[in-house]
Amino acid sequence: MDKNLIAMKRTILLTFICTALICYESASGQSICKVLVPELEGTYSGDCKSGLADGEGEAIGEDYYKGEFSKGLPEGEGTYLWKNGATYTGEWKKGKRHGSGRYEYKTMEQDSVLAGEWRNDRFIGTKQMQPYVIEYRTGVGRVSCMKIGDRPYVKYKFSRGGGDSFSLISNLLMQSNSGSEKIANDFTGYENVTFPFSARMTFSAPNAFYTASIFCELRLTINEPGAWLVNISF
Repeated sequence: MDKNLIAMKRTILLTFICTALICYESASGQSICKVLVPELEGTYSGDCKSGLADGEGEAIGEDYYKGEFSKGLPEGEGTYLWKNGATYTGEWKKGKRHGSGRYEYKTMEQDSVLAGEWRNDRFIGTKQMQPYVIEYRTGVGRVSCMKIGDRPYVKYKFSRGGGDSFSLISNLLMQSNSGSEKIANDFTGYENVTFPFSARMTFSAPNAFYTASIFCELRLTINEPGAWLVNISF
């Protein structure tokens, strides 16, 4: 047989074999996109960058992980399932539990939970929650929140110069995640609320010289149950 023909056939065969291997590796995801956690080596499907899992993905090996990756390691939000049945759902950094998360496991055949803050794969404690948080405000001066009882309501008080100035505002629009809205001179706010209570309000009010109207907006969250008085100065 002609030597050139034999060489051509060998080249075609090698090309076919290499193409088949590349297709297999692409399908399996192991050689093309690698996960740098030994317990997760097996199959991977998801986003890839420079040969490493990067972005949203799912890895199945001795253990299981589904969530966000960066440079081959779990990073961001994700859920990890160990072969012993323990699970962690929360934040990751460089392959370690880091941030807010919930770890569920068994001890002496009983379910146990560690929920809170993690640092470098170690649980450091429950996250302390503030009684209330002022998330955003514009056109509004000082905002103070005071717990005045146990009945579940949130009352708003609008003031200027220390006095009640509800009559000065207009175009009041209130929104919340719970409660019954009430707008009146004696009570403006929400009754029968559930906590955490999140709310947003907008209204118009005169400027300091009473020469023009300004737009005001406030967003807040109250975490601690009770009766709350929110004083809004403008």
